[in-house]
Amino acid sequence: MKIVRFVPRFAEADEVLKKYCRKNFKAPCSLELVYLPFVLFRYKIELTSMFGRKKNEYGLLLADLLQAIPVNVRKGTEFEFRNSDLQNEFAELLDSFPAENKKNVILVETADVQAGQVLPVVLQEQAAIEAGKSWLKYDIMRLAGSLRYRRLDVTPLPEAKTVYYPYWLIYFRDRKGKMQFDVLDGLSGQKEGGQIIKSVKIGLVEKQKISQNLHSVKGGSEN
Repeated sequence: MKIVRFVPRFAEADEVLKKYCRKNFKAPCSLELVYLPFVLFRYKIELTSMFGRKKNEYGLLLADLLQAIPVNVRKGTEFEFRNSDLQNEFAELLDSFPAENKKNVILVETADVQAGQVLPVVLQEQAAIEAGKSWLKYDIMRLAGSLRYRRLDVTPLPEAKTVYYPYWLIYFRDRKGKMQFDVLDGLSGQKEGGQIIKSVKIGLVEKQKISQNLHSVKGGSEN
């Protein structure tokens, strides 16, 4: 299956296991690399202070296409493309997002991966963008304080692209012998929690439903 993906920095299973086991006392049973679909879009924040001063800021946001969980792309991130045609496709989206001192580099490429590694899309891009915008606005207000601004508007800009983010799933058995899994970010190697784990679980369930439906269709066509 051909996808546009962020290339995992932690690409080897042995490397991931060593990193995981250094910080955890669990005995992994197995692991797999999966790709969670996101929409990458640019946004504009319009701020009006309590004294009427106005300020505009721009940024990039990822919203996953299962729950619309937002992942902010920090300033200083540079995108490097392994495919020249892909670089042209992303040019307009990244035009107003210059990298600052190359603090963080993400490799982007078009790649063929096994279909079983790709979690399915649940939300339409626009629905994810609108929901992601609302999450972002809430977070800004929560962090900045509701009394700091008279008005705060977040406006998604037109250009957007679907990209696939790598995550490692580390399977282990809990004390009751039930199979569980942890999620590691394939770019940073950091352990994920909360909503990203929930999105991965939703993706795994949806993938299983699709597999069962395909099996039913094939079985029915053979009768």
